[in-house]
Formats: sequence, structure tokens, C-alpha cells
Amino acid sequence: MATDSGLLGNELLGSRLFERLAAPDQPVQRKEGDELIGVVESVKRHLVELLNSHPGNSACAPELGLLDFNDATIGVLDLERNVQQAICQCIERYEPRVKRVEVESLPNHGDPLQLRFQVHATVALGRENTQATIDLLLNNKRYQCLN
Repeated sequence: MATDSGLLGNELLGSRLFERLAAPDQPVQRKEGDELIGVVESVKRHLVELLNSHPGNSACAPELGLLDFNDATIGVLDLERNVQQAICQCIERYEPRVKRVEVESLPNHGDPLQLRFQVHATVALGRENTQATIDLLLNNKRYQCLN
């Protein structure tokens, strides 16, 4: 691998292996803002896949994913706290491009069947780090990132 083109530093950290394999002709992002947007979008896509996975579904990483939190005996506040902790631990363990993850619960805007969370994390961009905030919605047993 050549290191003079800058591919080894920032670009390789920006996208995941399968994303690079799926688009081998994609041009290298050169602008700092474009690179940040690309990395955050890649992290968002990975978080959706990661958080919608369940333990036991991956042979190479049996603990990958989140448990199903549909236990009716857990109180609402305990449920939110448990989900917050599980999201934080899952991201810290399986998303190497982020560090110092904090997850906070957001108001559900009157819909009791939805849980909203905000993830605050430091995103690694080669030698640089930047703060990112990602809004998550748990709706109908599926996590999705909001724009």
C-alpha cells in the first residue's frame, strides 16, 4: 500500500472494508468537511446494522448486538437506563472509529412506543478527532439514525 496519497491515514479510517469493496471506483475525498461527513455517515450506517443485531447471530462475535428489551416487568425509567447503557457498551466495543461515547435519552414527543436517544462521541479522523452527535430512534423494535 502506498502512503504518499493519504489513503492510509484518514481514508481507511473513514469507511469500512465492505463499503470500500462495494465502491472501488469511488473517488478519494479530499476536503476536510467532506471527509468528516463521509465518516459520520459510515458510522451511522454501521450503528444501524450493529444496534439491530442480536447476540448469538454472529458466529465470529457471539456477543455482537443488543438484547431484546421487551420485558414487561422492567419499569420505563429502568428500561431507558438499561437501553442507554447497552447502546453505549455496544458502540464502544464494536465501533472502533469512535471513543468516549455518551448516550442520553430524549423525550419521545408523546409516542410511548418510541424511544429516542442521542449519542455523543469522539470520531477518529486519522490523526485528528472531532465530536459528533447522532440521534437514534427505536421504533417498532428497530433502531434508525435520524438526520
